Amino acid sequence: MITRRGLIQASALSAIVPVAQAGEAQPPIIRLHLNENPYGPSDRAKDAIRAAINDGWAYDNEDVIVLRRMIAAKEGLKPENVFICEGSTELLRLVAAIFTSGGKELVAGLPTFLAMPQYAARSGGKVRFVNVDAAMRLDLAAMQAKVTDDTGAVYVCNPNNPTGTLVAAAALNAFIVAVEPRALVVVDEAYIDLVDEPEKTTVIEQVRQGKNLLISRTFSKIHGIAGLRVGYGLGRPDVIRALEERRISVPNRLGLKAAIASHQDADFLAFSRMMVSACVAYTEDAFEKMKVKYIPSSGNFVLFDTRQTSVNFAEYMRGRRILVNPVLEPTDTWCRVSMGRMEQMEAFVEAARGFFKS
Repeated sequence: MITRRGLIQASALSAIVPVAQAGEAQPPIIRLHLNENPYGPSDRAKDAIRAAINDGWAYDNEDVIVLRRMIAAKEGLKPENVFICEGSTELLRLVAAIFTSGGKELVAGLPTFLAMPQYAARSGGKVRFVNVDAAMRLDLAAMQAKVTDDTGAVYVCNPNNPTGTLVAAAALNAFIVAVEPRALVVVDEAYIDLVDEPEKTTVIEQVRQGKNLLISRTFSKIHGIAGLRVGYGLGRPDVIRALEERRISVPNRLGLKAAIASHQDADFLAFSRMMVSACVAYTEDAFEKMKVKYIPSSGNFVLFDTRQTSVNFAEYMRGRRILVNPVLEPTDTWCRVSMGRMEQMEAFVEAARGFFKS
């Protein structure tokens, strides 16, 4: 049983949703708690979905093959290096089930995205957390020191969710070289497309070199198709085969069509990145003016200090029909706000001003 309060409570608290009274007219809920991209799917993805609806009756793995080949070509890999799945969460859970069950250990930072640690615990694995450093960055040296002969996998989310911090590529590459002979290194690059010069941040070259590494990515963030559940992994063929043997679902046809179209839509991806960047800059500037401590973000969210229990802030925002995510580690004063459309961020900032003045 895991006792770190963040593992269970943070997930439960993020699901708080206002309940409307019978017959009561209320403004729409502003969803700023799940790191969604409100600008997607792109028009090309929508067109692809519409065109595929009439074929929804058919079993068809062809689109999995097409998307795998497209991703492999872009990343300088072979199709056998690519695993297509129902969102990256499925990938992380499969890794936990395969590599950390039966008492094997998972080493992970804290706070971080909890899907893999949660599932490792449920699969009989042992989770060894390592607190982030004073700058809220993953402490790679401390994580490496936790790796033992019983370690099945090490999880690194980069950029890290919920802190938004980024580990430099050189440091992460050195970490992978040191750890991968002993345990599978899983690098979650869900937000990689939102960073400046992602090609200088990704560790894809280590996959090309055949390291014991799995990169997790998703179409849920910059592509804006979280509800269609398409993700993928990049790794050695033997790791990909292990995932294929244990997969529990097949990506849905409409999601695959949307992902194929969006993967080729450079204009939409540039637009999406621009809008997220503008909202992050606006939100961070607002925190500066309110003198609220925050962590500069490389994702589509910002972590900030509410100066009191973050659950109180979340409840305050809930009363204004704005959903945010209280984070209970490293202390219970931190809260994460996801980027919505600019008008939604303006509503959030206006409400936050009221809270911090009270």
